Amino acid sequence: MTASSPCSDDRIPPVPRAGLIVLEGMPGAGKTTTAMALAAAGHSVVGEYTDDHDATIAISAHPDVGDDDGHQRNWLRKAGQCAAQLTGRPVVYADRDWLSSLSYAYCTAPADAGALLTERAAWAERHLADGTLLLPGTYVFFDLDPAGGLARRAGRLRPGHPWNQPGALDLLRAFYRDPCHALCPVSAGLAAALSLPARLSVSGGADPGAVLACLSSLASPS
Repeated sequence: MTASSPCSDDRIPPVPRAGLIVLEGMPGAGKTTTAMALAAAGHSVVGEYTDDHDATIAISAHPDVGDDDGHQRNWLRKAGQCAAQLTGRPVVYADRDWLSSLSYAYCTAPADAGALLTERAAWAERHLADGTLLLPGTYVFFDLDPAGGLARRAGRLRPGHPWNQPGALDLLRAFYRDPCHALCPVSAGLAAALSLPARLSVSGGADPGAVLACLSSLASPS
């Protein structure tokens, strides 16, 4: 597990929300398992997809792959839920955030000449500016090779999803290794914003207990 900071830009980006820790990264790498373990340990956790009552919904109830509005509404809803929890808790963990919508669009860019990525980048920049999306204080990126991720998810692959394909997963992995670099050609503002949160890298092959202990320590007073 290693920490680092990505690139910078001369624009004035949003201010990271101290105490908001977002788990991002490769499918099958252990994000949701870790989020569930954090919740069981008593930490405040916002699930991957939620309803209006802050409850995490099952994967079978997630919006369809093509339901762009449904996915984007989820990231906005979660931002509001995270902000509300941060008023009473010093640390809140979130299983994915709006960065997932950009990572998805990055994977599909070869097929649509980057149209969806451009659209979603503008959406994210607009909502970060008005405070309806949040920039976390820390991103935790879970890494796993595409073949390993596909093997782990063999029984729960969603039909038609690009992340079922090794080529798309290679692009996804490149995105998560350096989101700032990936977004620089599309949105200098987002690239600058993503240079600010602390970054922690976690191997999807690491011992789950060690990962839980590491992430739990982020909630401990320094």
